[in-house]
Amino acid sequence: MHPPAIGFQNAPEQRDPVDLTIQGTIPPWLCGVLYRTGPGTYQIPTASDPSKVVNIQHWFDGPSMHHRFEIHPGGHRVSYRSRKACESYEEEISKQGKVFDSTFGQRPDICQTIFRKFFTVFKQAVFGGSSVAPDSPSGAGSIGVTLTPDMPGWDKIISNLPTKIEHQHAGPQYIVSKTDKFTLQLIDPVSLEPLHAGGYKSLDPRLDGEFSAAHSCEDKETNEFFNFSCKLGGRFPTYKVFKIKGDGTVDILAEVKDAPAAYLHSFTLTSKYVILIVWHAYFGNGGLDILLKKNMVQAIKKWNPDIPSVFYVIDRKNGGIVAKYQSPPFLCFHQVNAFDDPNTDDIVIDMVVYNDHAVLDALYIDNLCDPTPETVFRLGRTRRFRLPSVMEQSEETREAIIEFTASEADATELPAINPAFNCKPYRYAYAINRNPSTFHTFADRIIRLDTENRE
Repeated sequence: MHPPAIGFQNAPEQRDPVDLTIQGTIPPWLCGVLYRTGPGTYQIPTASDPSKVVNIQHWFDGPSMHHRFEIHPGGHRVSYRSRKACESYEEEISKQGKVFDSTFGQRPDICQTIFRKFFTVFKQAVFGGSSVAPDSPSGAGSIGVTLTPDMPGWDKIISNLPTKIEHQHAGPQYIVSKTDKFTLQLIDPVSLEPLHAGGYKSLDPRLDGEFSAAHSCEDKETNEFFNFSCKLGGRFPTYKVFKIKGDGTVDILAEVKDAPAAYLHSFTLTSKYVILIVWHAYFGNGGLDILLKKNMVQAIKKWNPDIPSVFYVIDRKNGGIVAKYQSPPFLCFHQVNAFDDPNTDDIVIDMVVYNDHAVLDALYIDNLCDPTPETVFRLGRTRRFRLPSVMEQSEETREAIIEFTASEADATELPAINPAFNCKPYRYAYAINRNPSTFHTFADRIIRLDTENRE
């Protein structure tokens, strides 16, 4: 078994807290709670014959598990607990003996008939992607890419819950789990129990759609939450970029109606603007291919080097699209940071980019566990874009400037910065990286990127 394969075994659920072994010393001032979520199950025994299993094929499709680490005061004790995020969904997969809804990359049964595909489309329209009852908190599919503590706008929903949240004396009073589907899951911050599942539409009826960004944006200084909804239909979808204020009020900042339907895992934010970036991950037939092909990977159109990626700059205070830029095509999962240049009228955006779609296939579990030179996962490269003279009036789509792209040796993913510098000029970012000599490893170290020295 290659080392990466160890990470794709089913994770055991630990509902009751247990103390972990501590190696080294935790500073006495470091205490609090760390939450994480992500795929936790990759093999699901079938109900009819437990000796047979349903194998999850793509990393992004593993049913989620939430994790809670608590560093107790004094630094001498760390406790851990975990809980499945979509137990009812897993049970339905076991019952049916297959992954039954639209996924990120699960390959569909080639024996499906046209009637079966039609029925699936009908079911998707009614139940939003799952045949499990939509009011089941753990049955609305796998919801577990990012977590937002105390996301604004949930007070009314929480007050009507049949199960009351186990409040903490310190820390978040509730957690919201998100994914790229337009579905949210409310979880208890202590027990991690799923309490409610629903879309952004439950916060405001105008927020309709099929997709949003798993990586929403927040401004801790203004207590504002930002995301977009993508509603499919016709040649182009409607992207609604919105913010939720601390009091739960929702503002629709802009509607983008000239961009193709695309898989947009993230977007970015400065102190003045929201930037929606429509990169090269366009769905076929305006998004209909997701339902017909039953997964997003196969629904994404073939790479076309002649189609640019487009940046929509939106005023986050007054709303409206103020500028539009384009660049050579790229694919992206994660942003690093963005900020308004204090010396100019420019926006600076750093993100991890890919020059084709190969990464989508590289993230199939069989490729991750036993890669070949053709299928090995290659990390992305940090690229800095500059959007010049944002406030200069122009109806034309202007060119984004590529200031630098990190070297292949500094290829990275899952970037992070000191959150005190979100939306502000900054110097250092941290990300996973792979030693070039370790072919069979997904990533084996964390490196620091210096954006000033560009290394």
